[in-house]
Parts: sequence; structure tokens; C-alpha cells
Amino acid sequence: MSGDADEDDDGLLGNPERFEPSLGPDVPEVDVPSVPDPAESTDVDVDPELRATFWRLVLVFDVAFLAMAVGPMFVFFRGDWATGGPMFVLGVLAFAYGVSQYRQYRDRPE
Repeated sequence: MSGDADEDDDGLLGNPERFEPSLGPDVPEVDVPSVPDPAESTDVDVDPELRATFWRLVLVFDVAFLAMAVGPMFVFFRGDWATGGPMFVLGVLAFAYGVSQYRQYRDRPE
């Protein structure tokens, strides 16, 4: 029966030339405008004091939020007040410090 095979069979899918080359409308072409990347802009100088204050406060608030989130987890899941309580208090104090430093910098005379 191997001689009864279809003559047009070129493999598993048959003859690929018999399929329609396009199954839908042509894809439209779009002109994408080029926009300058602000990260590559080096003509803007940032005040070094502002940059240092910004990154210091980022670090302070990261510590504050982490401690305020993980501290209660120690208390709730493990019942460990000796670790969770001081960690939460550290987070609250770090948050208060960050807010005071931010307000102090914001309200300073130009």
C-alpha cells in the first residue's frame, strides 16, 4: 500500500505552496517618532545636597517600611515580641526621622 500514497504529499503538512500566503490584511507601517532619553541628558546639573538628601531619605524610608512590615509579622506568626516589637518601633522611629528630615529640607530658605 505504500505505492498508493498521494503524489502531492511533500511531508506532514503536504505541499506548503498550496496554502494562502496571507491570512489577513497587510500589516500597516507606522512611523515611530524618536524621543530623546532623559537618562542620557547630561546637561542638567542637580544640586549635590539635594541628591545626597534624596538618596539618604530613600534608604531611611526603605528601612522604615521594611521594619514596620516585618516586625508585626514576627509578632503575629511566631509570637516573638522580643524581635517584632523593637523592629516595629525602629520602623516607626525611622519613618518619623525621614518625615522630619524631608520637612526640614523642604522648608529651608533658598
